[in-house]
Amino acid sequence: MEYTSENRNHFNMGKQLIEKLLFLTRISEYIDGAHEQGNKQAEISLQILRAVEQKNTNLLQDFLVAEQNTT
Repeated sequence: MEYTSENRNHFNMGKQLIEKLLFLTRISEYIDGAHEQGNKQAEISLQILRAVEQKNTNLLQDFLVAEQNTT
């Protein structure tokens, strides 16, 4: 298999997807911590951040699946 810039881009996007998934795992722990501390503002802010990152993660995943299906 020839290593092209397209392959490299897909590899980099795959790595980015993994990082986003790891972030989503960690942020849930931060939300739990804010809740335990009674810090409502931090909890709400982190929940919003998680929702935004979840949407971006889903978009990236959908893009990679669509790209895979066209090759």
